[in-house]
Amino acid sequence: MSTIATDLDGTLFKGQTLIKGVKEALLEISNAGVEILYTTNNSSQTPSEIKEKLENMTEMEIDISKVITPLIIFESIYSKNLKNLYVYGSENLKKYIQSLNINITNIEDSEIILIGRKEQNNMSQIDNIIKNVKLGKNIICLNKDLTFPTESGEKPGNGAVVKLIEDRLSISIDTLGKSGGLYSSYFIKNKIEIDYVIGDRVDTDIVFGINLNAKTFLVSSGIKNYLDNDSADVKLDKFSDVVPFITE
Repeated sequence: MSTIATDLDGTLFKGQTLIKGVKEALLEISNAGVEILYTTNNSSQTPSEIKEKLENMTEMEIDISKVITPLIIFESIYSKNLKNLYVYGSENLKKYIQSLNINITNIEDSEIILIGRKEQNNMSQIDNIIKNVKLGKNIICLNKDLTFPTESGEKPGNGAVVKLIEDRLSISIDTLGKSGGLYSSYFIKNKIEIDYVIGDRVDTDIVFGINLNAKTFLVSSGIKNYLDNDSADVKLDKFSDVVPFITE
């Protein structure tokens, strides 16, 4: 049985709108006996919220174990050996972290700083993060996506803050997202074999696919790529165009 790993934002939907043809394509792929994994850098929503969103949009039952986000990677690495964490991110993110029995604390008492995304960035908090990293505090981020697609165009993503911190400190921050080795290592460690990776970003989806030696499909329905898209095996307009390559 073949397995695909498909991106979500910009590949299956934009914001709250399912991209044309996705529902029918997912059904056809599923009926062909292909296993579908839903892989995303989105960490502003919990895996259960993403599952619910997908089910409402596609009218398909989604197995939550098939939804792989940076929060899943975080949990697999840190849930058993981390007590105190400083979180720069949404209240949703903080609640999820607390559900893992990890204490959300002030930056001075934290073991690690975790960078997520806020609707409105707080420069005072960012400056304090930079100060503490200079003093030796460890830091990780959920992803490095500079933007994410919505119905009304691209908006600043998690990576905008990450890049600001990296540039100020001349460092590279480890990421739990698809562009980093920790995400693909999760699949390798858990013996999850992926045959096809589908997504709209070269720097995340295609890199992730290459790391897993999977055949990669780059769709143009999401963000505008500024990196060379020739690294993708196949370039298509939208997700539904992938169906013949997988089901035949």
